[in-house]
Amino acid sequence: PPPYLINFWGIPSLNLFWTADESIQPVGVRDIYALEFQIFKNPLWSLFYICSVFVFMYHYYVGWKKVTPVLGIPKAHIWRVEIIGYVIGITMGLVYISFPLYVMATTPFAGYKASIQTPGRVEA
Repeated sequence: PPPYLINFWGIPSLNLFWTADESIQPVGVRDIYALEFQIFKNPLWSLFYICSVFVFMYHYYVGWKKVTPVLGIPKAHIWRVEIIGYVIGITMGLVYISFPLYVMATTPFAGYKASIQTPGRVEA
């Protein structure tokens, strides 16, 4: 890992967790990507997760409709704020739903640093 666990000089290239310093040995970490594939390859878990996201979205819409009138927004603008909130809620829901859909539609990427990975981490 980099000296401060984040490679600040790698921010422009989104290379946050690697360093070019050859004296620092690479270390394997918990693989969230592989865990996501292990869980969402099961269609029942994916269906449960997607249904849970829809329940969250319903809760969000009902709550947003109730909270916007008491936020101190002028009455003429409440409908605009509600629409903006609904767009944000739909976007959040679609982002969360995209994870299991991506897993079910693709095969996992094995990665570039196979030497530091746990063998059999994904069924590539």
